[in-house]
Amino acid sequence: AQTLRSELASEIRSELEHEIRETMENEMQSRLEHHRRTLRERYDTEVEKEVRDRLGKEKREWERQSQEERVLSRPEGANRAVEEAVTEAVEKERERARLEMMRVREGIKKVLERERKLMREQVKQATVQVREWVAKQREVQQQQQLLSLG
Repeated sequence: AQTLRSELASEIRSELEHEIRETMENEMQSRLEHHRRTLRERYDTEVEKEVRDRLGKEKREWERQSQEERVLSRPEGANRAVEEAVTEAVEKERERARLEMMRVREGIKKVLERERKLMREQVKQATVQVREWVAKQREVQQQQQLLSLG
């Protein structure tokens, strides 16, 4: 009876160990499969997003190039592009010339103002000299008249 119990216990233990091992393997297999699917879904999602982004970027670039090619392939488009570039360059040059002329005018104004001040000062000095000379001439005339009378 003791041996039968031991054998039965050993057999039950063996079956339980086998069932537990099988259950754990199945559970582990299930977890790994779930984890693999999750990773695969994430990877697929990221790849899809990256592909969409790249395709969008490529599409926008292609559309931009196509638009440029369409504009430049038509004679009027090329002429228009050249005319726009020339017009822009002319406008920039006009603005630069206008600013330069404003600087030149300001410089000329300053020079003319200095010249006016100098001329005023010279006129004042000349006026003072003329008055002094006229005053001396009067004195000389008066002295000559006095000498001729006397």
